[in-house]
Amino acid sequence: MNLRAVILGLSALLSGCIIFDQKSEAVVFHQFASPGAQPNRAVSAGPQVFIPRAVIPSALRRPNVVLLDDNGWVQIEDAHRWLAPLDRAIPEAAGRHLGALSGVVTATQTPSEDHLVLLLTVDKMEIFAPAGPERSIFSLPGRTDKADTATLQLSCRLEKADGTLVAVKTLTHASPLKERTAAAFVQAQSANLAALSAELAPWLQASAASPSK
Repeated sequence: MNLRAVILGLSALLSGCIIFDQKSEAVVFHQFASPGAQPNRAVSAGPQVFIPRAVIPSALRRPNVVLLDDNGWVQIEDAHRWLAPLDRAIPEAAGRHLGALSGVVTATQTPSEDHLVLLLTVDKMEIFAPAGPERSIFSLPGRTDKADTATLQLSCRLEKADGTLVAVKTLTHASPLKERTAAAFVQAQSANLAALSAELAPWLQASAASPSK
């Protein structure tokens, strides 16, 4: 057996790395941006809000960052992956934004005390291509004078701990997409999630204050 190969193999095992081959691309991991610095807010007096894993489209149920548009174009980024599963990353990021914006206490594990449940469904997390004769699934992405946008649509359902419906709401936001790359897409969707959380916060507070409605 080649001595050099043995040494390389032992080095990989000891360092905890896996070497596939010299041509393998480095994998870049992405996550949603956290909220910026906020003034100290009092913790909300309302009940704690449990945000379980989000329901996401089947096309997005993979560790890779997936770029898709409303016209059928899809690109799976092998070298770009989510740091955490997307169905978990979205409620975690939304919870951080809600806490920073309104002081609402959120949890991603079922609380032992009385609580509300916020169910999030991702209806759309895609690129919206402008209308025009150039729109085609065979067109090269980005070959248009009109700018693309990254769209995020969330359906929100607020329930009591026993499953009783409190309120429902659907929110949509779009941000400009400079280019069809994983980094630009994640940046735009981070902005979308922050904007939707800002809309969600007052609705959640009002609904939590009168859960009997």
